[in-house]
Amino acid sequence: MKRITRYIVFFLAMSSVSAIAQDYHMSQYDMASLYLNPALTGMYSGERGDYKIYNDYRSQWGALGTSPYTNEYLAFDMPLKAWDKNFGVGAYFINNAAPMGSFNTTSFMASIAYDIMSKDNSNGKHYLTTGIQLGFFYKEFNPNNFTYDNQYSDAIGGFDQNMPNGESFAKMSVANFDANFGIFYKYIEESSKVHPFFGFSMQHLTVPNESFTFTKSDVPMRFNFQGGCDFNVNEKLKITPMLFYMNEAGVTEFDAGLLGYYKIGTTPFQIILGANDRVNDAVVINTGIKYGEHVFRFSYDINTSYLAAFTGGRGAWEFSLILTIIKGHPMFSRSQI
Repeated sequence: MKRITRYIVFFLAMSSVSAIAQDYHMSQYDMASLYLNPALTGMYSGERGDYKIYNDYRSQWGALGTSPYTNEYLAFDMPLKAWDKNFGVGAYFINNAAPMGSFNTTSFMASIAYDIMSKDNSNGKHYLTTGIQLGFFYKEFNPNNFTYDNQYSDAIGGFDQNMPNGESFAKMSVANFDANFGIFYKYIEESSKVHPFFGFSMQHLTVPNESFTFTKSDVPMRFNFQGGCDFNVNEKLKITPMLFYMNEAGVTEFDAGLLGYYKIGTTPFQIILGANDRVNDAVVINTGIKYGEHVFRFSYDINTSYLAAFTGGRGAWEFSLILTIIKGHPMFSRSQI
């Protein structure tokens, strides 16, 4: 069992440097809005706010007996009025760390969005935005910290890192330019109890080279589709079914889920409960609190893939928050609500 687990951990680490390496994902993709879609930069769909701060932390695969893989996301955005037009500006930083081989990926993207159609020019009914992101990624690893198949020794019945690994790396770090694009729509008429929305984004438009070897290896373009609908059942209860589909180099991800928001009496607090199914991968349980426009959420992935046999169903946990700042008001005050 230990040998099998070691192979699995090795595969998870090496998948990060393979020719068709996939981007890291988040269970709470809707909380990392700039990473999801550039068109959401500084666009608050009619909600109050002068700027927002976003944070997400994800830890996974600790159940495989190694240090966990982690994702850290930090972002900032704000609406901006210029030339009698509505824009949104912001940026995000994301870091992905894998314990095997000290493999680390860091991305920084500056983001700008344009308000094509908002409540100001659509009779308060429609919200249509588009956005772009420009930035870079940096990847590094230590090949000496990996164990390779050539280093398996029948004599000792295990791996010997003193044996030649048979690999050839041109460098141990790589940096390159990257770009993303997106578009987003939401029906926002206040008198309606139903507010559908959908978005589309493309990442890695430049198809940058990420190879550590002498052979070129381009990051494949990633296509994201999101959709859902806010149902205001009554003054206390809102239900939001959501869908998310991703395709990158023929690898797909499909999520279907539901979030519910329940207002507690006359307080500014709302309880958040929900779940979603990442098909053939995990069932995700969500819980959290919304205070005015501030959101705090926690989720836990229950693994449903073949890896469940090795993890006992234990997948990842994730914590995220969105802080909405209104100028002239304390961050946590009923006057902000």
